[in-house]
Amino acid sequence: MSEAENGPDAAVYQAILTSMGEGIIFADHENRIVFVNAAAEQVRGIKAEKFLGRDLISIHTPPARERIASILARLRDGSVASHTRPLETKGRSFENCYYPIRDRGERFVGTLMISRDITERERLKEENSVLREQLLTEYACGGMIGRSRAMQPVFQVIRSTAPLESTILVTGESGTGKELVARELHQRSRRSAGPLVKVNCAALPETLLESELFGFEKGAFTGALRERKGKFEQAVRGTLFLDEIGEMPLSAQAKLLRVLQEKTVERIGGSREIEVDVRIIAATNRDLRQDVAAGLFREDLFYRLNVIPIDLPPLRERLEDILPLAAVFLSRFSEEMSRPQLKLSREAKQALLKHPYPGNVRELKNAMERATALCTEDTLGVDDLPAEFAQHAAQLRPSAAPLQPAPGPMLLAGLGNREAELIQEALALCGNQRGEAARLLGISRKTLWKKMKRLSG
Repeated sequence: MSEAENGPDAAVYQAILTSMGEGIIFADHENRIVFVNAAAEQVRGIKAEKFLGRDLISIHTPPARERIASILARLRDGSVASHTRPLETKGRSFENCYYPIRDRGERFVGTLMISRDITERERLKEENSVLREQLLTEYACGGMIGRSRAMQPVFQVIRSTAPLESTILVTGESGTGKELVARELHQRSRRSAGPLVKVNCAALPETLLESELFGFEKGAFTGALRERKGKFEQAVRGTLFLDEIGEMPLSAQAKLLRVLQEKTVERIGGSREIEVDVRIIAATNRDLRQDVAAGLFREDLFYRLNVIPIDLPPLRERLEDILPLAAVFLSRFSEEMSRPQLKLSREAKQALLKHPYPGNVRELKNAMERATALCTEDTLGVDDLPAEFAQHAAQLRPSAAPLQPAPGPMLLAGLGNREAELIQEALALCGNQRGEAARLLGISRKTLWKKMKRLSG
């Protein structure tokens, strides 16, 4: 029978194993080492001739021998299919994987040990962890991340006003993080030990909103079988977050104004005044000034709420924050889904930066969760993003050349007032990688560093 019918002979398999980049050690059914390839010699710093014929257990350090013997026994009897353990030696990190080898009759014939050098992978993981912690420390406030100029004043107002008792009105488009602001204000306040009670004014019909806010007495209406505290009473010595305040009907607005003025509530069906010590944070995605002019929102209530305004900018006005946010979301979802850390391809970065984000940060977060779940590679591409992102990528493909310009033109064309803007744009396009940004601008990394230092000074 020909070799083609039987498959390659043992010499071919040995040649394959010898040429592999991973360290390969094979021990027979008696745990005697019968094969060591060149990569294993390099990985472990050994000479094959000194180990051939030795017991596999004996090549490990004495503290590890009992554990290795147990692993080999379980591989032999089939109680485990494989075993992986890390190894640190001579300043490098390795991953040792043990596999049982069986013949066609399922008889155990030996153990295959594969050693992979994961030093670079561990270094990158550590760097990512450090960078993420740095990002979260330097450019974060609570659960929000923003290194853009648009977000820094927002963080400053939160830090400055959180310890106060003043009422705060948070405005911004849907998905910009208004609830996160409320949560951070509460956590930084003197009321942090008390409750944070949320009311979504848009989710409750007018007939239920008042009973939710102010509570009711037993027998106040059909079905009121017992008294119930409203949200104001539930939030005593804490914070009451009135989300979507712009959707509150005028009749409820009048009663809310009275509570804010008097700091007391009267339950539905009741006659007694109940004092409520509550800090109010309200939020809306509407322009309340326009609603006041149109007669849809009470002017006196607006000024009661708008003591300290915090306006959250939409994500499309925070170009510098898009890629850092995407990286944090990718890292979080990769960890939650037990996946290796994903990277963004250059095309995917471009698509993320060009997308208009009608759903703001919430939309970006959802896109990263979907992409993490669907991506089959270690690099996330445009095809892993939702279809609306891919549309922008398709528009970008014909003009992708500017990412690799001839040295100098991008910077030379915009010297002067636009220099800072161009540097920021290049850093955003390159995920804040200064080397890539310098190449994009057509200058050296050292020159870029000098310019950034001068501009920041």
